[in-house]
Amino acid sequence: MIQFPIQSYKDNVIYTHEMEAWSYYRVHENTVGVNEQEAENNLVNRLQRLAWQLAAFEEIDFKIVPIPVDIDKRMESLQQQYEGKYAETGKYYAERAKEILREEARNVVEYKFFVGVKLKKRELDESIIRTFTSSFKSMNRYLQKLAGFGGHEVDDLTASRFEESEEDAFTTLNQYLGAFRVKEKELRYIIRHQFVRGQKQPDGDGSVYSLTEGILDPGKAGYLHISQLDDESWCAFLPVSEFPVDLSHKEWAYFFQSYHFPIEVNMRTIYKRKKEDENQTNTIKKRFRDQDAQLIEANEDDDSLINTGRELLHELENEIKNQGKPLLRTHINFVVYGPTKEEVRKRARRLKSDFKDQQIELVQPLADQLLLFHQSLPAAKVIAEDWEQILTPESFAESLFSLTRKIGNTVGFYLGKNLSHDGESMESSPSLVFYHPFLAHLGLKGSKYSSPHVTISGPTGMGKSFLLKDILLNAVFFGAKVLMTDPKDEVEKKFKQALTPEMKRTAPFFQELIESFNYITLSSEKKDAGKLDPLTFLKGEEAQDAAVSVLEYLSELQSNERNVKTAIYKGVRHVLQQEEKPGLLKVVRYLREAEDQDIKNVGDLLYEIGTNGVAKLMFSEGDVVGISLDEQVNILQIQNLNLPDEGERASTRDEHIAVALMQPLAKFATKFARDDSVVKMTVFEEAWMLMNTGAGDRLINELLRTGRSLRSAVYIVTQSTYEYNKPQIKENIGTKFAFKAKTTEEAGNIIEFLGMEDNKANRDMLKNLSEGQCIIEDMYGRTAKIQTDVLFDEWISAFNTKESDCGRAETEEAFM
Repeated sequence: MIQFPIQSYKDNVIYTHEMEAWSYYRVHENTVGVNEQEAENNLVNRLQRLAWQLAAFEEIDFKIVPIPVDIDKRMESLQQQYEGKYAETGKYYAERAKEILREEARNVVEYKFFVGVKLKKRELDESIIRTFTSSFKSMNRYLQKLAGFGGHEVDDLTASRFEESEEDAFTTLNQYLGAFRVKEKELRYIIRHQFVRGQKQPDGDGSVYSLTEGILDPGKAGYLHISQLDDESWCAFLPVSEFPVDLSHKEWAYFFQSYHFPIEVNMRTIYKRKKEDENQTNTIKKRFRDQDAQLIEANEDDDSLINTGRELLHELENEIKNQGKPLLRTHINFVVYGPTKEEVRKRARRLKSDFKDQQIELVQPLADQLLLFHQSLPAAKVIAEDWEQILTPESFAESLFSLTRKIGNTVGFYLGKNLSHDGESMESSPSLVFYHPFLAHLGLKGSKYSSPHVTISGPTGMGKSFLLKDILLNAVFFGAKVLMTDPKDEVEKKFKQALTPEMKRTAPFFQELIESFNYITLSSEKKDAGKLDPLTFLKGEEAQDAAVSVLEYLSELQSNERNVKTAIYKGVRHVLQQEEKPGLLKVVRYLREAEDQDIKNVGDLLYEIGTNGVAKLMFSEGDVVGISLDEQVNILQIQNLNLPDEGERASTRDEHIAVALMQPLAKFATKFARDDSVVKMTVFEEAWMLMNTGAGDRLINELLRTGRSLRSAVYIVTQSTYEYNKPQIKENIGTKFAFKAKTTEEAGNIIEFLGMEDNKANRDMLKNLSEGQCIIEDMYGRTAKIQTDVLFDEWISAFNTKESDCGRAETEEAFM
């Protein structure tokens, strides 16, 4: 009869009936960016060195446990963070998201990585015994256990004998992979998981007895049936029966993470003494000699695989003898499970087939499923010895144990799916991506960046605005105050176009949300004149610098026109000091009254600019009514603004004025962002134009430096990352989204900006991104290719920036 191995547990240590102890740890999930071979090689190197160091312990239990993504819990946690005017609307949409994602996330899991280490027992000496004889209860319990009596608590004397070894195990794992001692709740979860695979997952509570409840039936050859009171499931254990000689790039503990169903992995590794490792190589050498003799007798040529194996064996023999390289006697089994036997059969078949492509053979034993189940329990002994594989530290490292596809945040709103693996699509990817706009500045453990700022870059029509609006609408549910600059004057129009009679009937919450926003439309009409005059909403030196910058830019002064520049400085200072209500038109009047003809000519030019067209927004007599930002969401849009093409200098007067307007617009947004009384989100659309001016460049840098302390997240939306690809700027950006690169040069710039490995695969990937696909670098420094996705029809309609094609697209596609 097989006995359940666990006698008791305390903290992260399990004690067996034979008074052996196993300590368990959860290791950090490592990530590798798309096509990043160097980062992958770094993980392989760390795993190799770890495999050497763990030889100091006799036995190691590596586990990869798929933890179901609990959509309900995540959404409930998110809703608790909603506050302010739009909290109820946020909860309404969180409930709708929950309903939609439940089905999509039915088999979605996150992989967690655990390592159990069999601890060495310190021998008792007289000093230890004297220490504990004062506690008769403790000593009596220890004697009871020596005599074979049970109990579910471990005494202090027993625990103390393993403390030193446990500390050594933790230090070793933490050095190479990063590790946490598991909490008792996690330990209970791992135990209970074994008995409810494919059913409702445990919550980590309960006694040892309650954790092991369940009826296990191995009656169907090759399967194990698990029954609980109200549920049942099937599982199949698939041990590795054969590895190829070369395991390089097989990724055999990672590649299956792109499956739409969960895979569990159990790897038990046994280390033996150097002498036994040497004997193992001698045994293999003898097999080679026997094979040679058989080839000679059969008069056949040498087998190339045997020759390769012979060379590798000779090298290994030397490394064991001279360097003490350990051999890992490893028992590996993969577990597939599901609600029905047929479902498990299909999953097992898929896994075996894909491993066969990697020259790795998995088998599905007919009669040993129960033995393999028992062997997978924490702290259990190896009892199914038929499938032992001899690995070296190098071949073990090729498993990529601890590598995960995780990207984004654990709790946040649904953003889309991870498509980093070749051939993945929205339909096939099991990896949901969540994003929280107000976490990065908290300096969370493991995060690379502690900045709330975000860049969204890419050419027109690839999904920048779609993503931005998705983030914006979700951000308001957290109570954030928003100012969005919209130089294209399209947000209000597109939002309100979505409010069709049908939409108003089916989505009343959305209508209420959209209509409550404060749309501030600035035009060339007289009523809007002066509303972006920097002298009306700024004070002191800041007002002076902004005014001088705008007037110099509009004047297009040359470097030799110092007399005019000086006059502009004097004029601005004079108006600020002498006028109760300063305004740029008063500065222009000062210049026009100058005796110097050059200065007078510039004054005349600025007067004509400032009293005609959209440039009127920047010029006033100082008597304008300021722009109100009392509402939570404010969208500042300018009509009839002729923007230059991305990356191009302004070439016409209209384009020159458009760029000039961006400077006071940015100053206005900066003033908004400086209010630290609430969490804020400031959005700069077409921000590349700002970076083309010295003043704009300084403004962006200032906001990026100070935003965290001001509780202000700056979102920079631009067509190119070129202007931001500087260490002092990009280090102050917490999350980066990059859509398609139009050229190889731009792809190289994005790669550098995101800290990705520069190779042909990454450049080609960036150039071939489809609409809605982008590369993200999250606050933890992880990169992935994702497809953005919005769950609600009314949002999709409102975010669409494309004009109606009158059915042209459908007509074209109908004849393809």
